[in-house]
Amino acid sequence: MADRFWVGLLAGVLGTFFGGVLLGLYWGWANGSSFLYFYEEIVLGSLLYRDSILTASTLFNVILFWGANRLEWERLAQGLLAVILITVPFVVYFQATAGTSW
Repeated sequence: MADRFWVGLLAGVLGTFFGGVLLGLYWGWANGSSFLYFYEEIVLGSLLYRDSILTASTLFNVILFWGANRLEWERLAQGLLAVILITVPFVVYFQATAGTSW
């Protein structure tokens, strides 16, 4: 039942969100700060880190993709890969516009 393309898409979106939360929690811990500071100042306030945050957040989907592949859930893995591929142009755009306004 879980081996569906739409389940992979949903898992990819949630995986990107969860990856971002994990990144923020780790960043807060490593820098002696809080997740709220990370979100307000780094995510929302810094144009230089947008590409890095999206890349790190999306890397969580690579782990999910590997798990789906090991379970031979091909359709779910395709949905995850679709989300990963959709984020690539955004990462490139964010890199190209780093330091400029939205």
